[in-house]
Amino acid sequence: MKPISECEVCGSKDANRKTKIDNAVLTVCDECVKFGEEIAVVEIKAAKKIIPRLEGLEQSVKSNFHLTIKNERVKRNLTQEELAKKLNEKASVMKRIEDGWEPPLNTIKKIERFFNIKLTEEVEEKRVETKASKAELTIGDVVEVNQS
Repeated sequence: MKPISECEVCGSKDANRKTKIDNAVLTVCDECVKFGEEIAVVEIKAAKKIIPRLEGLEQSVKSNFHLTIKNERVKRNLTQEELAKKLNEKASVMKRIEDGWEPPLNTIKKIERFFNIKLTEEVEEKRVETKASKAELTIGDVVEVNQS
C-alpha cells in the first residue's frame, strides 16, 4: 500500500493505515497503529452485470407501439392517468409514451402484460462484411440503406 498522507499521531510522512484511538479514526504510520484498534481497509469493487444474449437476436420495439398502446387504452375506456396508476407509473410517462417516446424495455414488458399484447419483436443482427481494411473504411462501408 502506498503512503496516503502524514501520520496524525507522530507526523511521519508514510501514514497508510487507519486506527481508532479514543473514538477518533486517524490515519497513522506503521509504528503508531499500536496505539489504537486498527481498522481494516475494505476495497469496494463494482460488480459487472452479466447480460446473457442470444447470438444474432435482439429485441426491438415495434415502430407503431405508441399507437397500439393508445388504441388499447381507449378500447378499455381508460384515461392516461388511470392506466398510469394501474401500471404504477406516472401519468406524464404514459403521455410521453403515447406521444412516441420509447420507454425502457421493462416498462414496455409491463404494458405488454397488462394489455396482453406484443409490442416487441426479435430482430436479427446483420453483419456487413467489407473488403476494405480498417484504415480505409468509408461511410458507405458502415451505412446500410433500406429501400422499402
